[in-house]
Amino acid sequence: MIIPNTTQIDDYADRVAETVTRLAAFEGRPPQDVFDHVSAPPADVIAFREFSPEAEVGNVTLEHGMRVLEGAKRLLLTTAHSVIAPQTYHPRLSKEDAKKFLSRCRMSTARGSFVLTVACQLDTTVTIPGMEPVPFTRRVTTLLLDTISALDRAVQVGTTDDLLDPAKCPGLSANFCEGLTLMRPEGDYATLEVSAAWSRALLPAGAKRNQAVELSQEAFELAEELAPQLRSVPEPTADWYYGFVKELCGDPTAGEPRPSGEVRFAIFMQDQEFQARADLTVEEHAVALEAYGSSRPVRFRGVLYRQPRMNRIDGVTHFGFIEHG
Repeated sequence: MIIPNTTQIDDYADRVAETVTRLAAFEGRPPQDVFDHVSAPPADVIAFREFSPEAEVGNVTLEHGMRVLEGAKRLLLTTAHSVIAPQTYHPRLSKEDAKKFLSRCRMSTARGSFVLTVACQLDTTVTIPGMEPVPFTRRVTTLLLDTISALDRAVQVGTTDDLLDPAKCPGLSANFCEGLTLMRPEGDYATLEVSAAWSRALLPAGAKRNQAVELSQEAFELAEELAPQLRSVPEPTADWYYGFVKELCGDPTAGEPRPSGEVRFAIFMQDQEFQARADLTVEEHAVALEAYGSSRPVRFRGVLYRQPRMNRIDGVTHFGFIEHG
């Protein structure tokens, strides 16, 4: 393809139209969708497309439309909170990174049918120390599609065991299920397709350019059934943990030359060993550094959150060495 790099050439419009047409043919998408995507800032575009007799004419009732908007907002905001701290119920959706992510999303409606699209801009980055260098937005959008896919698979196989395990399905929460049920289309055979067109500025490794999941009425019934169960799952409580410092990932800050931040541990509990990370203060990090250099065991109190890749312990207190005798 010949892509113009200036608007001053005489056939600029023709060359852009040709480029968009060829991209659309290659990806199997309408040219207007491709043009909207490439002309916007780098973003993952999440689309909620309803298939129902009412939506065939391109509109729905105002009341239903408002529920869809509120449901989409809840799904995105809840998933952002689950990226930060996976749990079965979020009592308060008030974390700053999640709210900042939502404030940068841009909404539009597609032509010719009832489709709500949300462009989630990629330049929102996570501020939690030690996280992998993946944009916060991409972590939200992939977790959203993964959670939708897990719900759809549960309907197909007829079991919800994995859905109720936060380590296997970290994006599912009571808040997520409640947001999804707001988007339920009317009609026995009506469905909702949730799709993602990943930003060309950062395509996921090994993933398709586009991903789509179509939810049946059974999926919405399952979400409605799971919501109260997820609300009633007991929240993790603080406990004592014992182990060794395995890795120091903290850094100095602008106003403090001494490092603070993430430290990774090998924790021993009930004759089992597992890996966990925790954010430490400057003083705690200094103790962790001494423990690492001398291979001394440490103990501390905190709240454990089981996660697929690396467990997390929040609210660390009483950090120090294990005293012998």
